[in-house]
Amino acid sequence: MEARAERVRPDVTAEFAIVEAGMRKVHADPRLVVPGTGHIDPAAWSPLIHNFRHYLGLGPELGHSYRTSTPHTSTTGTPAPCGRPAPTGG
Repeated sequence: MEARAERVRPDVTAEFAIVEAGMRKVHADPRLVVPGTGHIDPAAWSPLIHNFRHYLGLGPELGHSYRTSTPHTSTTGTPAPCGRPAPTGG
């Protein structure tokens, strides 16, 4: 991601800075982009997430928001209905 600092100010204790950034450009590996779109394929991307000193990955998709415009496929290869959990293999 490319961003430009739009506003920089100290926090109320002046111990650290709060930086508000404006996004300029996003770069993504072509293998992660849904062909013909500007969307990241969530099934192709597996980020490492640091959450309260624990490293986590992403588990199987359980469903998705009705607001998404990215095609979704369940773990069985069948489309998951919008707003409903994807089928589980069991």
